[in-house]
Amino acid sequence: MLLPAGQHLHALLGDRDGNPVAATAGAPPPAGRGRPRPHPTAGPILGTGVRRARIVYNPAARNAPSSERLHAAMRQAPAGWELDLVATEAAGHATALAREAAAAGFDLVLACGGDGTVNEAANGLAGSRTALGVLRGGMGDVFAKEAGIPRPPERALAAVLEGERRRFDLGTANGRYFLLMAGVGLDAEVVRRVPDAMKRRLGSTAYVLWGLRLLPGYRARRTVLRIDGGERECDLFWLLLGNTRSYGGAIDVTSRAVVDDGLLDAYVFEGRGLGWAAVTGLRIALHRQDGGRGVDYRRVRSLEVAAPGIPVQADGEYFGETPVRFGVAPGALEVMLPKGAAARLFSGSAESEASPVS
Repeated sequence: MLLPAGQHLHALLGDRDGNPVAATAGAPPPAGRGRPRPHPTAGPILGTGVRRARIVYNPAARNAPSSERLHAAMRQAPAGWELDLVATEAAGHATALAREAAAAGFDLVLACGGDGTVNEAANGLAGSRTALGVLRGGMGDVFAKEAGIPRPPERALAAVLEGERRRFDLGTANGRYFLLMAGVGLDAEVVRRVPDAMKRRLGSTAYVLWGLRLLPGYRARRTVLRIDGGERECDLFWLLLGNTRSYGGAIDVTSRAVVDDGLLDAYVFEGRGLGWAAVTGLRIALHRQDGGRGVDYRRVRSLEVAAPGIPVQADGEYFGETPVRFGVAPGALEVMLPKGAAARLFSGSAESEASPVS
């Protein structure tokens, strides 16, 4: 049985006679009345007393664990945590539930679903003192893979609750946040057009197949790019901006990106013709896109695509069409990671300095 929004695990479990037992620290105050409790901005969550975490669960996600399994994982959670589980009911609901948890002073919100659920939760938590954690349950689970989150929810929950707190930059697209990456052009067209039934049946493979179907007829668009105050014209085939590194959970395209430098790693792919696209795609697969014909890499603080009508995706979800302005919100989100995980995503780590280039 799925817990209704706001109902605590304690109320579901009850005592041996089935009577509800009191939550350790009481139910959260109604949305909008609570105030964020002060807690550290970096390192492991510290402090005394019970800490509160909310699992925002998308039951419609392709690989979401059952509510029964999540309940079992919650019963095995490390001591000192009070957990509740709320289910999303529609697109955008995870943002509202995360924002409500932040207003009520929760220490942590765990998004359980796909990268779209993670994106919604991040948008609800940005700028707050409530950290984001992730439990795997989606199709690609791109961020969960980058963050080193185990697949079994029991292990994942323990790893996050016993983890460390780090600050992440967020990208912005016309004021909306993204955690991983955003794209303009070919990949966004694929995201927009791939049928839902195909995604449910084939998972991430559906995007590859649909991309191959669209590629022969896809055409670059002439546009103006405004990059950090400069301006240039190009035949834009695909623009990719990475806050993190993994693209689709399969390949590191923005392989030098770090999440704490106040910058986005941008690739502008400009060219025409199936031959150019095939060669460029092969170079990307071999991590040798840098220096290729029609490939421009740079780190940016802001980038604007002026031409109207080009599709845009953010964190793998269809966003709309250009014109669009991308930017960075430095340190806007606190994230709970398993200890020692995702070190390569932070400045100064050996892995971040040794990433492959061309």
